[in-house]
Amino acid sequence: MATAPAWIRALPTRYGKGALIALAAIVAVGLLARAYVVVNPVQNPADDSHAYYDIAKALYTEGSFGSPGFTGASDWSPGAPLLYAASFYATGGAREGTARIVEALMGTAAIVVVFLLARRLALAAGMRGGGRAPAGIDPPAAVGLLAALGVAVYPSFIHSTGELMSEPPAILTLPAAVLAFLWASERGRPRWAWLAPGLLFGLTAMFRPEYLLVGAAFVVLAAASRPRSYFRPDSGQNYDRGAVVGGPGAVRGGAGSGWRRRVVAAAVLLAGILVVVLPWTIRNAIVLDKLVPISTGSGKALYVGTFLPADGEYQRVKAILYERKTGIELDPHSRALDAVAPTGLFDEVWKARYPDLPRDGALGKVGKENLSKFLGEDPVGYLGMTVRKAGRIWSSGVGEAMSSGLGRALQIALVALGLGGLAVLGLRRRWWELAVLATPIALVTLVGAATLAAPRRNEVLMTLVLPLAALAVCRLAAAISSRGEWSRLQASSPPN
Repeated sequence: MATAPAWIRALPTRYGKGALIALAAIVAVGLLARAYVVVNPVQNPADDSHAYYDIAKALYTEGSFGSPGFTGASDWSPGAPLLYAASFYATGGAREGTARIVEALMGTAAIVVVFLLARRLALAAGMRGGGRAPAGIDPPAAVGLLAALGVAVYPSFIHSTGELMSEPPAILTLPAAVLAFLWASERGRPRWAWLAPGLLFGLTAMFRPEYLLVGAAFVVLAAASRPRSYFRPDSGQNYDRGAVVGGPGAVRGGAGSGWRRRVVAAAVLLAGILVVVLPWTIRNAIVLDKLVPISTGSGKALYVGTFLPADGEYQRVKAILYERKTGIELDPHSRALDAVAPTGLFDEVWKARYPDLPRDGALGKVGKENLSKFLGEDPVGYLGMTVRKAGRIWSSGVGEAMSSGLGRALQIALVALGLGGLAVLGLRRRWWELAVLATPIALVTLVGAATLAAPRRNEVLMTLVLPLAALAVCRLAAAISSRGEWSRLQASSPPN
């Protein structure tokens, strides 16, 4: 009878048997939560959900990116429709439930990836395992499990699985890309290791186009990287590779940190991104007759984000455009407005202002005009709108649960703890991990503040915020525990 591969047999030694059992339970909880919304989907899905299904169905039934009556299909990122269409081909039918199953499986896999990422951050922050860890769950594994639990039950992740959106696949690929990037930067990794984060950043950009900028930033980070040496564990600890340089037992120095290695690292990572993105860019050049790396939605996003009378908020812009067209005033957050297809409303702006330009180019030009006009007329008001937009990105989450008062309070608390996790890395002088985690968060926030700001912007980033929040919570708990233990020792010590 064949035995399990060596790496499987080594898992209990590396992570702890108790940690693996707990992780399996968390994964089961996350899968069940997602299975529920697969069977009981969101009753009133967002506009984008209808668009993604239409495009995916057209890919399956007609072999085209969008049905004949669907205008502006290139405004939507292609990754999700291509993935869902592939699932239709695999199962022989264009069923929404099939695509939701794909979302559920990818969201479940993200639980494990975030566990590994959070555990690695804990090791980087100097948290160590030891023989006294209860049930085989040492401090780094505890951080990983807390982050994994957050991903398993975070309401926005579950809500999006009940729609057909682009976020659920990116919820897996972004933390996997960051984890792969940290792995590739270890000393002794082969040069092709940088291909893994490149491919994953490319996939993330195909799902969410703003992450193409993030991928470019990581190419720069790779060019600035140097090999990271990892500490060799003391006897009794379960890590064959653990925290970064600076911890006890760290091995410093080493060859191969010159400019040639950095150039190769950046080039290989860039090649990985291009392998994924370039074929679609070529397709766009042929179909759209212009250079469009991924999608053409940037013009609409700029138009919405610079529209000061609506405070740069998509639903309020939609309500204003609907009132202009019909004379009927609808509440920006009403179901009646949700039922209105947005494409025709933005087409009206296009045809009224610059009908000779392509739709996305026309909306982008109007957006630039808005920026010049409103920033010139009311710079303080425009700056205030930009700050409020950044706040809207992070002050709530997707779905009814995270849009409620309690949900907003929870979201703000998680964001504050995430900042605390970055502070922990800074205090431990783990600048590499801090830069790697902070870069996507900062860039996507800036993109949202400049263009279209919505809670959807934070959803994928929460896969990085949750590990940071778990690190902050466990560090705080450890500090309180050690202080209490010190107090007890002082109280029990005999007087001199």
